[in-house]
Amino acid sequence: MLDIHAGATAPRSSPTPPIEFFTIQLMPLAEGGISASLRSTSFDVTDFDLIDQDIANVRLSTLDELMTLIRTHVPIAAPPH
Repeated sequence: MLDIHAGATAPRSSPTPPIEFFTIQLMPLAEGGISASLRSTSFDVTDFDLIDQDIANVRLSTLDELMTLIRTHVPIAAPPH
C-alpha cells in the first residue's frame, strides 16, 4: 500500500485474492506500434468488491512483443490430471 504520510507505516494488508480475469487494452499509436495495458481483476470476498490492479502499460512494436508480455504476466495453470 502507498502511504503518503512521511515516516508513517502503512497498515498491513491481507494477501491479494486470486485473479478472476485479465484485461488487455490495445491502442494504435500515431508514431507507429501499439500501446498495451494489462490489468488483473480479483474479487475481495471480505468486502465483496472487485479489485483492479495495473500490471503493465507499455509501447510495443510487434505482436510478438505483445505475446511475450502476456506470457510473462499471465499465469496459465496446467490442467489437473
